[in-house]
Amino acid sequence: MKAWMIKTIIGHLMVLALILAVLGNKFGWFTPDNEPEARLNCPVFSEGCIFNFEEQSYKIKSREPLNANKPVQLQIEGKAKQIHASWQMQGMEMGPNRYRLLSNNQQDWHAQTALPICTNKRQDWLLKLEIDGHRIDISTVSEKN
Repeated sequence: MKAWMIKTIIGHLMVLALILAVLGNKFGWFTPDNEPEARLNCPVFSEGCIFNFEEQSYKIKSREPLNANKPVQLQIEGKAKQIHASWQMQGMEMGPNRYRLLSNNQQDWHAQTALPICTNKRQDWLLKLEIDGHRIDISTVSEKN
């Protein structure tokens, strides 16, 4: 093969790689599975928090203040086809606890969940929320027991 042919092929491959990188960044093709697409801080979960995600508006809250000794009634208002939730601690994996939220109208969602048991008596929580396959992490705190 001639040198100019090799340079042409390499040039085309570099242009193709650049195009794929730009498109991948725009459409989130290279977002690692363990990284959320958005983060939210919601310090008083029972009062609720409003956020925009994937061009939709949502409100999330619990019926009562978060307490490790009581069930957590999650409520979400916002259009979606499916929503899943998982409670973890900040920087600590708490094991599997994936909840599927239910809705009759794909607008008002609810699920009875529970905070995992923490032997360190920490109160910092991370709700990993998955809305139609897109993840948002919501930081919050529970009451002292």
